Amino acid sequence: MRLTVIALSTIFLAACASQAPGDAKPKGVAQFAGDARLGEEVNKICFTSTIDGFHDATRDTVVLSKGNDDYLIEVYGNCFNLDQAEQLAVDSSLSCLNRGDHIITSDSISGFNNTSGLGVQRCTVKSMHKWDSRAKPAPEAEKSE
Repeated sequence: MRLTVIALSTIFLAACASQAPGDAKPKGVAQFAGDARLGEEVNKICFTSTIDGFHDATRDTVVLSKGNDDYLIEVYGNCFNLDQAEQLAVDSSLSCLNRGDHIITSDSISGFNNTSGLGVQRCTVKSMHKWDSRAKPAPEAEKSE
């Protein structure tokens, strides 16, 4: 029993050590530094009731679309199923999305059901930036996608 615990502890520590702090990838908007698609930060987005879709989701960012207008939304921390979301809703106190409002995600196509074991995720909006989907991604972004 003791040997099993020691062996598992050794494996766990090795896994943690393999991800050195200097190797950490930038998160949120920082991962798009130097990317031509990333535009200026905005204070609000006022098409929340008529969003056409979303794309390019990661654990902490997603692009919301309305016609030709795209915006990169960054959320606080990790929104565990944002990168696998099949549905997305916006929960804002006014008709515009502002910092502190929420994006609600579901990885189920049949509704906001719990299929991942994580339940519905409420992700708090940290920042919003204009996004040009027609621009060429930065070389680093192309490799990570």
